[in-house]
Amino acid sequence: MSNIEVKFYATGEIPDEKLKYAVIAARYGGGWIFCRHKDRSTWEIPGGHREAGETIEQAARRELFEETGAVDFDLKPVSVYGVDEYGMLYFAEIKSIDSIPETSEIAEICYVESIPESLTYPEIQPRLLREVNGWLCNQTSKGELWDIYDIDRNKTGKIHRRGELLQKGDYHLVVHIWIRNSRGEYLITKCAPHKGWPNMWECTGGSALSGDDSITAALREVREETGLELSPKNGRIVHTYIGNNFFADIWLFTEDHDLSDVVLQEGETIDKMLADAKKIREMLSDGTFIDYSYIEKILDIE
Repeated sequence: MSNIEVKFYATGEIPDEKLKYAVIAARYGGGWIFCRHKDRSTWEIPGGHREAGETIEQAARRELFEETGAVDFDLKPVSVYGVDEYGMLYFAEIKSIDSIPETSEIAEICYVESIPESLTYPEIQPRLLREVNGWLCNQTSKGELWDIYDIDRNKTGKIHRRGELLQKGDYHLVVHIWIRNSRGEYLITKCAPHKGWPNMWECTGGSALSGDDSITAALREVREETGLELSPKNGRIVHTYIGNNFFADIWLFTEDHDLSDVVLQEGETIDKMLADAKKIREMLSDGTFIDYSYIEKILDIE
């Protein structure tokens, strides 16, 4: 277990002058870009120090070009992160890429669907990419309305519009739904390439809408994402945890459904599968399944 603590903050929460680094999680052609420094054999997310006189965005744009050769891209701030010092975490969708500049410290880049095994900063980079993927998920379905909760999970009466910045101390409700049949197989789906966790396998899940309680949100998400109608009596919450700005209820439903009955959601999912715990662990090992922090709690349930 790593002793390095990575914290995330809303943009604007940390004074600009304290932002020393710019890190850019960049995607091109559906794959994440990782860089290898000329003096290292390990891989890292593009990024580097902010130079004198630069804005943090200028630093991000310069570093992305110098380390990847990206010449045309959309750049969006995700959040501020803090380890020993602070940096700004960005997401970039690259439209056009050229050769890495000869003066660059980068020897090569690679395009991957999941994080490489050999990382320069293994305690930090997976957490940064997880933050970006979560942010990407929140960019879809903009305009959804969420109820806001306080730290004690009491509704505050405030309503939040998805895609806008959540204020510090505000939380919303997220549900993950695992559907297991009588053979011990779980229904899983594969994320569309443009979403958070592109081309990764996952369980069904999403954010509760304003007015939803947990079970209502769970049933709606399954219906919208798979076309299946679940029976509330067959589900139970098996785990709950609190994230950076959300509460998550993890549901387990025990029901039998034919895979042919599952309807993929255009723009959201591109494949479907029934997989037992052994298969999911194999997918976790090869980096094709989202590594939920609680996943062993699910797979160990008898």
